[in-house]
Amino acid sequence: MEIYSLTAWVVTILYVFATSSAQGICHHGRRSHNAGFSGKMEGSHHLHCCGNVSYKISESSCCNGNLTNGLSQLVSDCCDSVAYNPLNEICCGGRILTQSSTHAKCCGKVLYLTTTHLCCGGNNIFQRKENLFCCGKETYDMTTHCCCINLALEVKPKNETCCPKVTDTDKRRESQQGSLPTSKLSRNLESKCGTKPYNPNKKICCSGNLYEKASALTKCCGTDVYTLLDDNVLCCNGILHLNVPEQSECVGGVIYAPPNTFCQMPARPRLGEHCCGEQTFNPRTHICCNGHSHNKMNGNFCCGSEVYDHHNQLLKCCSGHLYKLTRLSGECCGNHLLEYYNNQTCCSSSTNSIIYDTKPNHHCCGHYYFNTSLWSCCAEHLKPTPKPNSSLAEYRLKPLTDLIPDMCNKTVFFGKVESLALKNDQRHIVLKVVGQVDVKSEKVIKDPWLHVSMDHCSSPDTESGMTYLWEENHDRKYKLLSHPVDLTSDIHMFYAICYQKKGYKYRLRSISNHFKPNSKHADCHETLFGVCKGDSSP
Repeated sequence: MEIYSLTAWVVTILYVFATSSAQGICHHGRRSHNAGFSGKMEGSHHLHCCGNVSYKISESSCCNGNLTNGLSQLVSDCCDSVAYNPLNEICCGGRILTQSSTHAKCCGKVLYLTTTHLCCGGNNIFQRKENLFCCGKETYDMTTHCCCINLALEVKPKNETCCPKVTDTDKRRESQQGSLPTSKLSRNLESKCGTKPYNPNKKICCSGNLYEKASALTKCCGTDVYTLLDDNVLCCNGILHLNVPEQSECVGGVIYAPPNTFCQMPARPRLGEHCCGEQTFNPRTHICCNGHSHNKMNGNFCCGSEVYDHHNQLLKCCSGHLYKLTRLSGECCGNHLLEYYNNQTCCSSSTNSIIYDTKPNHHCCGHYYFNTSLWSCCAEHLKPTPKPNSSLAEYRLKPLTDLIPDMCNKTVFFGKVESLALKNDQRHIVLKVVGQVDVKSEKVIKDPWLHVSMDHCSSPDTESGMTYLWEENHDRKYKLLSHPVDLTSDIHMFYAICYQKKGYKYRLRSISNHFKPNSKHADCHETLFGVCKGDSSP
């Protein structure tokens, strides 16, 4: 009997160990039980722990040890133990309510509009009137009365000796009507701002400066801080501008203000050996992917630290993560695979890509998913002023690798944004064509300078000095396709795949540089990133 019990105990321990090893181990100390997010999960580079459950912060949120699926922790706040989207919802007294306006705030457990009402004493709502202010749970007209601090706050006639000075009244009014406590968002509590440790639940670090964090809508602008709800505030090229006109836009580092859109402010290897991580490799037979060497027989392109054959249609590389498709469909959303289009939406910007559960009257603005009755979006920037008739972006930009091989069948080129200007809701861009993939004809863009116009608000954001992939339509209209590209690795991969797919019919022409004949091919007068026309060797 004892031998049987001992055997069963050993089998149980081995099973638990094997399960933990396969899934990674979530563990935390006593203090981390109340802080739902307790750091990275051992055995995985992409999972974190919420209590004893593993999760991805790009897909779920952890609040006080409880997991909310379908909402990324990158854009959520916590309402007690439940995550919510602060763009479209608000937490009042532990209840998640749907926002009726961007000017709606909590007064106890109910909502009120700050533009039409006052909240006094934390749960009493009064109609807003001129010169009407709070005094504890009551209101008073500051032209005839004051708010005195005795044993309690009391409304007294203005000539009473207890009436404070105006400056004191202003200070106390701010404290009486100050911001409500913000909910706690589960984040790693061991963050540092420069050399200073801080709690990102309560503070935000902007270029080494710490600020109080009101909510997930608090953002950095260079060294300053602001919220998406702030009126007449605009972040432009890392500089925060105050008191700007309502419809102002930042284009190319310049602020344009309506109606005239004028500019306001401008292991040491041996000789001949190649390294791959901590080992050497032969680049003729192997490929190095993030420090890992692979035989080229298995593929000729990297996806993170793995190698894959791009001809295999059941393999999909999403920002360094390789997926095996179960069917011939699937779209990348950052490093995640979006397979079910009917109930999920991918919102992406150049910094983040997040999958949301699809909701009616919601739309993407960069990587945010907003309620169109609360917000408007202009060039991937949210504004707390809904515009029912505004045109919304019909497509989203993608990383260049996500566009391959579909773009091999279209006439596209690489264009660098040299300058930007805004006039009459149109963004005018001067492009310098740095490379052209001539797909369907022998036509070459002879003038490297192109002047492109697009609707400013419904078009993705563009940054001066960055290079993007563009498509030329039949009527000489140009469409922006990709996020900013790397002029070496990204463009080489784009060319190589398209060239191998169609052979010499595909040409990548450099407009700004004239290639000299390749000495390896005496009769070749056109080179393609080192590959002569008609030569399929890499």
